[in-house]
Amino acid sequence: MSLLWHSITASPELGVVLGLTPVMLVRQRSEKEKQSGHAPGRPPFVVRVIRAISQCVLQIGCWFITTAGTRITVEGLENLPEKGPLLIAARHYHHLYDGCILLRCIPRRMHIFVALDWIRTRWQRALMEWACTTLAWPTVLRTERLFLTTDGQEGERIFRVDEVKKYLRNAVKDATLLLRWGEGLVIFPEAYPNVDPDPNPKDCGAAFLPFRAGFVRLVALAERDKQTRVAIVPTGFCYTPGKRRWQVTLRLGTPLYRQDYEDATVLASVIEERVQELSH
Repeated sequence: MSLLWHSITASPELGVVLGLTPVMLVRQRSEKEKQSGHAPGRPPFVVRVIRAISQCVLQIGCWFITTAGTRITVEGLENLPEKGPLLIAARHYHHLYDGCILLRCIPRRMHIFVALDWIRTRWQRALMEWACTTLAWPTVLRTERLFLTTDGQEGERIFRVDEVKKYLRNAVKDATLLLRWGEGLVIFPEAYPNVDPDPNPKDCGAAFLPFRAGFVRLVALAERDKQTRVAIVPTGFCYTPGKRRWQVTLRLGTPLYRQDYEDATVLASVIEERVQELSH
């Protein structure tokens, strides 16, 4: 769940600027529709077009970021459904490049499940919340990281503990709607990357962290309408350091479906195992 906006902590403002210009129109349009009594549901055509433009702007920015620091090989693109609800469950290796690579290489509009607890200033919080809301990217807070600074000490309390449940509730609602609308969603079930400017549980030398099974429960919620069928694509990253740039292999596995597994825990375990296999 630590995704693109968390991924670009080295220069978070860059990620915002990449998409804000066209996205501003989305918020203005949405407010007008709210005032006019527009029924909740899938955004109208104009909003979807503007968000598609914003996605293109973001992809251009991600192209520049990843071209400067990586050489990318992509395997398994044929495994991606061309349309319909899609959830990419990916390994989280690099705080900067993972989200950018996915936005650059996946030939569909993807929404990213974002953790905001890395934020350390109030202006960053206001800016990032606004950007993620207008881009329809679900946001959460990881309780264990709320008040830590980069040196592991207690920092300024930009978020309150009692906000965690509100964020989670809204993120679940937003993510469920995205899947029911047939959109693509990216989740990093490990929650933390291997390469991270902030301390995290992987600092002890862990190559992988156990998957948090919430993403399977999210799929189950989306499918309660008896019409949605979410394709869950296990996705691996393999990074090899080079002299100037990382050599990165992105591997997309064959889709898995919740209906094929009686137990959600078993499905989460199978996905975790396949992500690890795809990352070697």
